Amino acid sequence: MARKNRDDFPSRDVEAEPVICPLCERAIPDDQIEDHHLVPRSKGGKIKVPLHRICHSHLHAAFTDAQLAKKFSTISAILDDPSIQKFVGWVKTKPPGFDDEAKERGRRR
Repeated sequence: MARKNRDDFPSRDVEAEPVICPLCERAIPDDQIEDHHLVPRSKGGKIKVPLHRICHSHLHAAFTDAQLAKKFSTISAILDDPSIQKFVGWVKTKPPGFDDEAKERGRRR
């Protein structure tokens, strides 16, 4: 029986490639990855892309499920929308771990 060569196994020191958000093109921290269905599941969608939590929330705040299914079912179609372009221009200036907590701070109990 032949011995297994240590070089055949990936090194534990090698870091995994960062996941890049297709909207803002920033690296997504592990605790902020959310899967976005390009066509909402309620409309029969199965294809998912990873997005920042803030980018994902903004998409669903900007568009209804029907709009996402009919007009915004690709990343390029989403990026063509002027309101998304404005948001992406703003969020690109933020660090990768940025999460807008303004909604939480302004809420009264």
